[in-house]
Amino acid sequence: MKIRDTKKALFMIGVKSEYNRGVDVLIIPEAEREIETLRAFRPRPGTWGVLVGHRRGSRFIVEKVAAAGNPGTAPDERILAELEEIWPGRIVGIAAVRPGAAFKRALLGPAWYAKLVIRSTGTSKAPALRACVVEFKRKFFFEPVPFAPAAKEKSHE
Repeated sequence: MKIRDTKKALFMIGVKSEYNRGVDVLIIPEAEREIETLRAFRPRPGTWGVLVGHRRGSRFIVEKVAAAGNPGTAPDERILAELEEIWPGRIVGIAAVRPGAAFKRALLGPAWYAKLVIRSTGTSKAPALRACVVEFKRKFFFEPVPFAPAAKEKSHE
């Protein structure tokens, strides 16, 4: 069988990797407020920050969002190394506001492999967050991951 359209064939085979089976993202309330605060300032596209937290099993737990970069700058290995010195072992990914193509390409490399990428998209009236993980299968790509369901609060009686 000869495959004529390789892009369609790769999509049909499936983008899911064995690594991300069951991976999800939990953003604690404080970090969620930090993301909402960043949106309130209506930053220019390309503004980015690092996600501080940890992994528990296959779950990314985001505890803090630290503003780090200006639009037009892309995070490289040097910047990641400096951030790792400040937050040793706690950098779980990066958050970006409406990132451009060059920014996304900068994340597709070994330095950001298996790191979480949260993109703020949409308009200021209807913002949306999208999460993915930088994966590798013959080439680097973004694999979408879901957000963990919000925990139900227990009533205090």
